[in-house]
Formats: sequence, C-alpha cells, structure tokens
Amino acid sequence: MTLTKESILLIGIATFDLATTLLLLGAGIAYEGNPLMAYYLRYGVGTFVMVKLSLIFFPILIAEWSKQYKPKFVRFMLRATIVTYLGAYVVLFLTVNVGGVLSGSTANPPAHAADIGYGQ
Repeated sequence: MTLTKESILLIGIATFDLATTLLLLGAGIAYEGNPLMAYYLRYGVGTFVMVKLSLIFFPILIAEWSKQYKPKFVRFMLRATIVTYLGAYVVLFLTVNVGGVLSGSTANPPAHAADIGYGQ
C-alpha cells in the first residue's frame, strides 16, 4: 500500500506536533493545549506518545484502506484534516502558551511538565 501525499503530510505534521510538544514540555516553557491529550499526559510521557501515535496512525490506516473505494472522498477528508489540524495547533498554541504568557494568567493551567515530573 502506497501512502497518499496527504497522509504523508499529516504524519509529518503530527510528528512535528509531538516532537515540539515534548521538547517544550521538557523545557518547562509550554502547556499541552489539547484537553484530551493533557489528560493522557498526566499518566506519563509514554502513555501520551502512544495515544498521540494511535490517534494519528489508526485513522490514516483506515483512510488509506478506504481510498480504494472512495478515492476522491478520502483525499478531500485528508485535506480537510490537514487544514483543521494546523488551525487547531496554531490557535491552541497561541491561546494557551503565548496568550497565557502575555496576560500573565496562570489560573488552572493544563498539564505541564512539572505536573508529571517530565524532564526532571
């Protein structure tokens, strides 16, 4: 099975998201903005990584299998997913991390590296 360009791009975006999240959490300069992923981060980095990878690779596997039946629909949905993922990433990063720093707000922060002992 050959992957579509959209699937490869989506894997790249998710990998970048995962790597930057782990680096910024490890440095103690960012929070996990996704409430679902923040929940799993509380169980440790290994759980966080496994859930993150599962939530990207299983849907891509299904999409790649489905493209033999509905190739135009799958391509459209993968492209919509790319746009949505990038949009959510930018909005959450700016809102949670940059917005929190600029406003000086620290009330009820989401999961942070110090909360789980990551990088210590």
